[in-house]
Amino acid sequence: MIRVATICVAMMIAFPLSGIGQEPRRSGSAVRPASASSMTKRSEGVPRPARPVGRLAASRQTGSSLLQETEVVQAAPANPSEIIVEDGGMMIGDGEVIYEGGESCSSCGDSGCTSCESSPYAAIGPYGIDICNPTGLGGRRLCICLPSHGWVSVDYLGWYQAGMNTPALVTTSPAGTAQAAAGVLPNAQVLFGGNNDILTDTMNGVRVRVGVWSATRPNAGAEGEYFGFGQQTESFDQNSTGSPILARPFYNNVTGLQDSELVAFPNLLSGRVQVDAESQLASAAVRFRHILCCSNACGYSTLACAPVQAQSRFDATLGWRYMQLREGLTITENLTSLSTANPGSFLIQDAFDTFNQFNGAELGVQWLGRRGYWTAETMLRVSFGNTLQRLNIAGSTQSPRGGDTLEGGLLAQPGRNIGVYEQEEFAMIPELGANVGYQLTQRLKLNVGYTFLYWSNLIRPGDQIDTTVNPNLLPPAIAGNTFLGPAFEVRETDYWVQGLSIGGEYRW
Repeated sequence: MIRVATICVAMMIAFPLSGIGQEPRRSGSAVRPASASSMTKRSEGVPRPARPVGRLAASRQTGSSLLQETEVVQAAPANPSEIIVEDGGMMIGDGEVIYEGGESCSSCGDSGCTSCESSPYAAIGPYGIDICNPTGLGGRRLCICLPSHGWVSVDYLGWYQAGMNTPALVTTSPAGTAQAAAGVLPNAQVLFGGNNDILTDTMNGVRVRVGVWSATRPNAGAEGEYFGFGQQTESFDQNSTGSPILARPFYNNVTGLQDSELVAFPNLLSGRVQVDAESQLASAAVRFRHILCCSNACGYSTLACAPVQAQSRFDATLGWRYMQLREGLTITENLTSLSTANPGSFLIQDAFDTFNQFNGAELGVQWLGRRGYWTAETMLRVSFGNTLQRLNIAGSTQSPRGGDTLEGGLLAQPGRNIGVYEQEEFAMIPELGANVGYQLTQRLKLNVGYTFLYWSNLIRPGDQIDTTVNPNLLPPAIAGNTFLGPAFEVRETDYWVQGLSIGGEYRW
């Protein structure tokens, strides 16, 4: 009897101890112990599914420990087409864990679903027949739930910006035109300027985003963003020995008529005129993200050829944006007299440089939807703040070339517009964006997107060019001439940039 009692006591102690290490998985009110095969498979290196944010949040709110929420993954079947569905999680047959879906992500008012098996089309599809699996040997299913714990994305940007507007800067006239009418508007032909088509070529750049989700508040995260472009340039360069005629038009405020400064004219001048424009845009932002709500749904995807689980999520963002636009426009003349009675040479330059720097608060909302391997994302952000505007106008003349430099060119004149101007103005920067993504692997996704960004109240070099000139004040100035014309004013404009992006995103 003592031996029998001893055996009974040993069995009572052994059975409870056998459950240690097989921690239950909680799904609603059901608690299911792990099977031996699942534990064996996990020990062989099968990755555990990503835990949805909603379930983590629920775990912390109820005070349950993470150990009590340990996931249990069943062993992968021998048939790669077979799908294992477990409480909203899903694992394809080759052992790759995609993501986990669940009933906890239903804060948008959706009732959610426990797995893709709850779809009314799970067996036969919307057409009454499983067109992707007519033989019944198995189909492809996928469940993905967001968000993950962190992400980094890198995109190539092929964008276009609003063209810089300038007055007509270089003109020409047909051979035989009288010297007084050569290059004079409106009859002259414009070779460069007179429109807003400067700097409209493709801008090549890069955008990097890095973000993390909080470990203590899974519905909150932070993100940093930078995008920038290399320096964009556009040039006009023409040289003439006198034919064709080259000129720079202006408005003569002494005569009150259109006029021109000749660069090349037969038997009078040979010369070269060059216009160089440049632009460079960069931006950085830091923002906090908060998940407003998310929901699950189930349906049938003809693209995935199987029932799939879909998610939808709305985020709000709050942050700070910095943006700067640096631009410049320079006009250079290199003239040589062809008259033996009046020899000489000139090197004349006008330079207009602008710098805009924005700092302000940013508010935004973002929607992200996922269906199978595919994702769609749209966002709207608006930044409010101040733009620091800085304008530098400079002009110089050397006669002869290599001689002493005199202040003043043709369109940049001392006492009229040469100098540095600085001011601050309130500005807004709204941004619209859309992306389509495809999940290449469990963590790597390919993205293709479009972005439109608008910037109000800034300055650009072309708008600061005033063609009103007193020719008697051109270096060297004729004494006794002091009339400069209307006072110079800094002119503001708006700016936009838009284009496509392609890149990759990695989540962990």
